[in-house]
Amino acid sequence: MASQSKAEKVKIWLREYLSEFGEYSGTLEELAHLANSTPYLVKKALTELEEESLVKSESRRGKGLIITLLSQEEKVEDTHEEQKEEVEVKEEKETQIIEKVEEEKIKEEPEKKKKEKKLSLQDRVLTSLIGKDITVFLISGTRLEGKLLDFDNFTLSMTAPKGKSLVYKHAIATIIFE
Repeated sequence: MASQSKAEKVKIWLREYLSEFGEYSGTLEELAHLANSTPYLVKKALTELEEESLVKSESRRGKGLIITLLSQEEKVEDTHEEQKEEVEVKEEKETQIIEKVEEEKIKEEPEKKKKEKKLSLQDRVLTSLIGKDITVFLISGTRLEGKLLDFDNFTLSMTAPKGKSLVYKHAIATIIFE
């Protein structure tokens, strides 16, 4: 005969304990200590017993676990309640998804208009300067001259006498253009 795994032994012990006392109230660690096992194995055994609808456990913040042994009637009621809850949860999720999609459609139109209308002054000026000659003064006092090639939120790309330059905006003091 094959020997039982530690998890199976904990599962059997937990069933016997609940048959004798009817309920357990305490922390997972305390239960593991009573079972001469680890919290991991106790949690695993408890999960398996819940899946088999033999026990019901509730976790209460600050108070630990409350584990009860289910009778046959409670098992049937519990199964029906779970099925009802699953259906309700599914219906609620579907409703939420539909509402979110409708809200997003409503939000998209004004946001697109805002994005189109709401370009910053900096973006408007730099966009108008692409391809034109500019003079950039850095905060270090260095003067750079060239044509503006492109820009993003953090940098300017421009031609310079020695080639192309990538200039970080945080280093720029002034941009002069005509």
